[in-house]
Amino acid sequence: MKLTGVFPPIKTEKVQVKKSERSSASKADKAVLPTDSVVLSAGSMDVQKARDVIAQTPEVRADKVQTLKADIASGQYLLDPHRIADKMMSSLLSETVVE
Repeated sequence: MKLTGVFPPIKTEKVQVKKSERSSASKADKAVLPTDSVVLSAGSMDVQKARDVIAQTPEVRADKVQTLKADIASGQYLLDPHRIADKMMSSLLSETVVE
């Protein structure tokens, strides 16, 4: 699952510094010049954490697949047909028809 397009693009103004202004500033003046900074909101930090977790989560849980394959091969994986039928009927009855 990718989380692209969650936030709209942010338009920024281009800032250009003239070459003459750069060369005329002394080392003392450079310490006083304002710098750009970015402060992220708590919500954007949460989104970033979620992206990291999703990126680290494998799409297929190989351990679970191997366990199920072994159970099926050995005959230990048993299905309850009544339970499956009940779930199918519940699923069908819970669907609403939109016209």
